[in-house]
This record gives sequence, structure tokens and C-alpha cells, in this order.
Amino acid sequence: MGENIGETAEKAERQSIQPLQDEGSKGALTGVKLSEGKRLDGWEITYVQSEDAVSLANTYQPGGIKVVHTEDRHYLRNTEQYFGVFEQYAKRQISEDEFTAYSAAFGSKIRTTLHTDRSTVGGLNALVNEMKENISKGIANTPDNLKTKLFAGGIEVTWKELMNMQKTGEYIDNFLDAGGSGTYNTYANIGIARAYVHKSGLGLTEDQVKVLSEAVEKKIDRKLENSKLLLDLAAADKQNPMWEGYYIGGTRTQPVASNTKMISEITEAFSKIDPNDKSTYDAAVERFQEIMRPWEETFAGYVARQEPGYASSYVYEKERNSKAGFQAIWNGTY
Repeated sequence: MGENIGETAEKAERQSIQPLQDEGSKGALTGVKLSEGKRLDGWEITYVQSEDAVSLANTYQPGGIKVVHTEDRHYLRNTEQYFGVFEQYAKRQISEDEFTAYSAAFGSKIRTTLHTDRSTVGGLNALVNEMKENISKGIANTPDNLKTKLFAGGIEVTWKELMNMQKTGEYIDNFLDAGGSGTYNTYANIGIARAYVHKSGLGLTEDQVKVLSEAVEKKIDRKLENSKLLLDLAAADKQNPMWEGYYIGGTRTQPVASNTKMISEITEAFSKIDPNDKSTYDAAVERFQEIMRPWEETFAGYVARQEPGYASSYVYEKERNSKAGFQAIWNGTY
């Protein structure tokens, strides 16, 4: 009988945990309060990535070590959704194990964006305690009124400040990764990323800009390494005369930007951006299109063999779309 009751309780706990999986499902995470004995608060906690999904975010190992598994469901699409998860824990509506797993996933997402050395965000327990105190006083928990200092990237930040850094970092990642590596746009986007983090109006302090700027540089290094790898692969490929002078490869590999003069000129143009003077950004975009125009005209000749009518407007359409894309990046709407 005792075993049946235990199994029933465990089943009920499994069914009660509904993770925030999709955008707009805030508040959907519900659960039950675990007894003090079941939480085993004094045990050591270790984070591991689970390959085999389990219903509860925990397994127990001999020797007094508690292993908490993170699953795909703990990695929420929108980082800001973790605010709702942590408030659910403050209301004792999810178990400590679930909180631990979500905290580990949250730390992993922050580390990926901010390129921090630590895989955890310090101060989450203190944040939950502040939430609990607000709840006891009938005060709503919002990003604006939480004052707890979290620790990430070597600096102290509030929840609101951390989310602002994360949002900015994710946006830079979005356009920096656009189009992959080994293209001429790669070098333009690198210059934009370096300047964008210093834009006024992002609401970042000097220390926060420093953390983001260092993260951007590490990602740029990786982007350049990937471009070099693609270049080496393309160099070993059978060369396609269609790309001569501008790209190499293109037979079994993707064509890779190889004109060092063009790459140097693009890099120089975007290095001159003053993040607080939009006209310097526009000038860099114009210069990029000037540098790329001979290639676009050459490629239009190839297009003419297939679509003569389209080829006549190819360069104009390409430059118009390119300019619109660059403007969207700088305006924060990419």
C-alpha cells in the first residue's frame, strides 16, 4: 500500500510540472510543493546534461551526491521567460530540483551569449528570496522593482540589466551569424558588431559594454577561424571559373570570398563607424556597395544567360535589398 501511495504521489508531481516551452505561455508552469524530507536540502548538487529524458529533473546517486539533470524543456526559447519560472519557485509551485535544472539552463544561455567563464549566474537564490518577500507583502514582482544584484560576466547587475545585456548580445549574434562565414558580408557584419555594442541608447553601463564588447571579440575570432577553414577547403576544391577573382571553390564546396583587396577595403570602411554618428554608418554601407559593384555586374552577366529580362535590374535590386538589410541591422529591427 505504501509503495502505491508513493508511486501515485510521484506520478502526480510529474503531471503537475508543465514547462514554459513556447512564446506567450508565461504562467503555464505549475507544480506541487515538495516536503522538506523529499527535497534533501543538504545534499550536494551537480549539473549534468541528460541524454535520456526523465519526468523529474533529478536522479540520486550513492555517496550523498545529488545529480540534477537538465533536459531540452529547461532551455526556454526566450531568456526573459525564466523570470516567470523563478517566480513560480518563489511561490513554491515547482520543486527545488526543477528550479535547479532551470537555473542551470538559464546560466548556460547567459554564458553562450556573454561568453562568460562561469556556467552559472550568481545570486538567483537571493533573487527568489526577494520575490518571496514581495509576495508576502502583496507587491507584484516585475523586472523594474527587483533590486537583487546578480553576478554574470564578472560584474554585478540587476535582473533588468542582465536581460538588457542578454537581449543586446542575442541581437548582435543574430546579424553577426547571418549568411554564415566566408562571405564579403561576413567582414561587414564584423565591423558592425564591433560598433553596435557602443551605440548610445542601448541603456548599457560602461562595465556592461566592456563585457559585451569582449564577448563580441571572441565570437569574431571564431567567425574568422571558420572563414579560414572554409577558405582552405575551397582552395583544395576544383575551381569554378565563374568565381575567378572574387571567390574560390564553388564546385564541391561553397564559394568563399577570396579577394584580399576587397576584404581589406570592406574591413577598413566599417572600422570607421562612429557608433553615435549614423552618417558614418551610411558611408560604410555606401562604400561596401561600391566595392561589391564590379562583382555584382559580373554576376549579372551570368544571370543574363538564364534570365535576360531580370539581369538588367539585377545590380539595382541587389544593392537596394542590401542597403535595406544594413539599415535594419543598425535600427535594431533586423
